[in-house]
Amino acid sequence: MAEQGSYPLNGRTLAPTDTVTGVVSGQTADIPLSILATFIGSNQPQFGPTVNRPVPGFIGEQYFDTTLGFMVWAKQISPSIWVDAAGVAV
Repeated sequence: MAEQGSYPLNGRTLAPTDTVTGVVSGQTADIPLSILATFIGSNQPQFGPTVNRPVPGFIGEQYFDTTLGFMVWAKQISPSIWVDAAGVAV
């Protein structure tokens, strides 16, 4: 594995099949840029009534539930389970 630091890309544009490497609990993990881009792009809080909650794209996705009046987070994708800040399904 290469040393940590910045490396020139020689003018090359990153592709969705490229990976970024990071440290996770003392281990390294290669994350495909396509997944990272999806996470970053969809990590913006959404809002609306309970009946309009989306199918979450990832665990931890946020949604401000205007029916309940507070933020909820996706605990499970399929079937969708949304929880409040205390971890209680709502």
